[in-house]
Amino acid sequence: MSEVSDMSTTNIPSSRGRGRLLGAVGLATLAGVFALAGCDFDRVLDVDDPSTAQLEDIDDPENVPVFRAHAVGETQVAYAGRGGAQDNSFILMSGLLSDEYEASGTFTTRVEVDQRNVQTTNATVQTTYRLMHRARLAAIRADRAYEQHEAGAPGQAEVQALAGLMMNAFGEMFCSGQPFSELTPDGEFIYGEPLTTQQVFAEAIDWYQMAGNTAAEAGSARMEHLASLGLARAHLNRGEWDQAAAAASTVPTGFEYVILHDGATGRQWNGTWNFVNNVARWRIPDAAGGNGLPYRTLGTEATAGGEIIREGDPRVVWFEDGPAFDNQVTQFSQLRFADREDPTPIATGVEARLIEAEVALRQGDEGSFLQIHNDLRAQMNGLEPFSEEDVAELSPQELVDLHFQERALWLWQTGHRLGDLRRLIRQYDRTPDDVFPSQEYHKGGAFGSDVNFPIPVDEENNPNFEACFDREA
Repeated sequence: MSEVSDMSTTNIPSSRGRGRLLGAVGLATLAGVFALAGCDFDRVLDVDDPSTAQLEDIDDPENVPVFRAHAVGETQVAYAGRGGAQDNSFILMSGLLSDEYEASGTFTTRVEVDQRNVQTTNATVQTTYRLMHRARLAAIRADRAYEQHEAGAPGQAEVQALAGLMMNAFGEMFCSGQPFSELTPDGEFIYGEPLTTQQVFAEAIDWYQMAGNTAAEAGSARMEHLASLGLARAHLNRGEWDQAAAAASTVPTGFEYVILHDGATGRQWNGTWNFVNNVARWRIPDAAGGNGLPYRTLGTEATAGGEIIREGDPRVVWFEDGPAFDNQVTQFSQLRFADREDPTPIATGVEARLIEAEVALRQGDEGSFLQIHNDLRAQMNGLEPFSEEDVAELSPQELVDLHFQERALWLWQTGHRLGDLRRLIRQYDRTPDDVFPSQEYHKGGAFGSDVNFPIPVDEENNPNFEACFDREA
């Protein structure tokens, strides 16, 4: 069964028939057009395209809101997804390589990711890569428009932060050795030089610092919080603990920046809801690969309507949804995003507190570590505090496990899990097969060794690019 709707072919001539129609009618029509044009081919081909944005559009100050809307819209699609047949969001794809989702559809490109054996020719990953670059470049173009016409406006801080968000996402998702090409305001295409993973995160930091400075100039506390949290996330990825904690400390716990969704068009839908709940191509696992996090065991089981069947962790609410699309496995759907219009949080004060807790743990301050976690847990009904005795009985490695489990549950389905699994290898000396699903694949077959995504084959057009520097975490 195809995942693309089968269009009716009633009354549509075959390709051979269409060729005959062109011969009998089309050529005569074209001849008439060229006769009317006096054989002026330049005039025939020279048409206005008012619906397409041109480079010179940036010169019009009235277009600044359009450039901002474009950046926001492209970020929504690339980071949080959409409806229709587009399954390529950062959240879905990064979660599929980690232990956050399992493939319950039939596409081999998704199974490759789920099995940690991603090819450079994987068409689904190619689309994700392109969408992320479109979002990055849309944010850069919007920043240029603001710089030319409304420098220092809150909107400029926002699009700068969105550029930082996409750079950070590239660092968390793809291998070391990524190039970032650019189209200059004059229309010149510049091939990017490959960057290491650390350099990609450094680029994200530069964008977030610009965003913070712009927000301060504009007097926008909300945009300052967005920039500070992004800065903390990027510093955390680089293992710069003091800087991460300092940036996170300025963000209030109640802060939230979300991607808004709407039911008006498929492009605006919540992509996670669509591909988990609506079309059953992704599902919520329980110990994916034998050693992933047991989301369903830890979480709360409910009905599709939200009626509780079994009490568990309230941060993960799931339900059994009958056969999955592939008719091989049972579909387990989720209720964090229960509707196509539910917003996707991408930066929250909860994440800021979790960053502070991790830094406290690394500094040996278990008291602050425990207090931060318990303060967060106190804000949600159904979560009991951790006791000092509980923490005292845990080894240093078990404390790290506890923290990353809490991060996984608080930040569930918001695009953080793959970056966290890579950090466990990079910063905590875990082995890849202890961190990633590695034992028994739920559809049969063996897991590969991927801990990130390769650069898609598209980039071979770049003369500066040859291959990933490495596929390490």
